[in-house]
Amino acid sequence: MSALETVSDYISDVRTLLQDTIAPNRYDDASLLVALNVTLLETRRVRADLFVFQHHDKVPAFTAVNTVEVRFEQPFRLALVYGTAAHALARDQEDVQDARSASFMRIFYDMLLGVRVTGIGAPQQQGAA
Repeated sequence: MSALETVSDYISDVRTLLQDTIAPNRYDDASLLVALNVTLLETRRVRADLFVFQHHDKVPAFTAVNTVEVRFEQPFRLALVYGTAAHALARDQEDVQDARSASFMRIFYDMLLGVRVTGIGAPQQQGAA
């Protein structure tokens, strides 16, 4: 089994990005599931082609952190992690999270669209391909 196969795998990796791995967690499972589901909706908006064959053009939704498989093409799985983390940070009430959320969201879009990904916080170069 490869990485990022199940809902639990995704939420665990998102928690790592959010630096939220020690109980009690700052982000509860329900809020991270909402973030994952919203990220899938946004992914469908931006890259509808990723949903045609595996999902028959429908967007999956998850209701529990469990071992249910998240069927998604491997090259784009990490994008879902960054998009989910970005959404969770955007919902946070602290202003300091806005910059991290924007960085994660930029990486999410770059990965989905095939743009060269720059480091977190690094400025995007003009003409980057």
